[in-house]
Amino acid sequence: MLLDILKPKAIEKGLLKPDEEIDAEKAFQLVRDMPYTRASSRDPETIIGEWRGTCSGKHYLLQGLFAELGYSSRLIACTTVAHIDPKDVRGKLRTLLEQSDGRFVDVHNYLILELPDGEMIVDATWPLATKGMGTIVNERFVLGENHQIACEPLKTWDVPVDRDSQEFKDEILKDSFTPEELAHREEFIKTLGVMTNSRWVKFLLSLERFVKGKK
Repeated sequence: MLLDILKPKAIEKGLLKPDEEIDAEKAFQLVRDMPYTRASSRDPETIIGEWRGTCSGKHYLLQGLFAELGYSSRLIACTTVAHIDPKDVRGKLRTLLEQSDGRFVDVHNYLILELPDGEMIVDATWPLATKGMGTIVNERFVLGENHQIACEPLKTWDVPVDRDSQEFKDEILKDSFTPEELAHREEFIKTLGVMTNSRWVKFLLSLERFVKGKK
């Protein structure tokens, strides 16, 4: 079971006490705060083992954890096109956005949790550590309270339960965007993962907040 793999790993990292149980809220928090970096595989066991993931791997894992906790959920895929001013970012990300005139395309994954009183949007993409970097961070998890989706969806699909989730996502990517856009997307995600986990970038953000607070 995924919970049996997750718990000792979280204890090892000091994120969970040995006598603490994992409920839906704790499962969300643990997955959300895994670094936003693509793992070598999107299999849930690999996401736990490498303790990292992007929107797809994190939500494949979270869906499995919710199922073990007795909650049904649907995996959602949606196309999105973001327009980001290159001046709002630093370093290589700025260069990449300048190359695409600020355009970034993707297929995003999140979950719809099915509860007795209705449905709940769950999005665990961005860790708390990225707060202030322009990301959409869902800080709270309260059953029945929708999260903010980490993008602006254009077209949305329920991922079929009889399909491989990653193959389904890859098909949408291929059908929706050009090879050039997809190559740019790959480089952007890799760079974004490095930058959101950079101690230097986090220090600069903390310094900016401190300076603004002094004004």
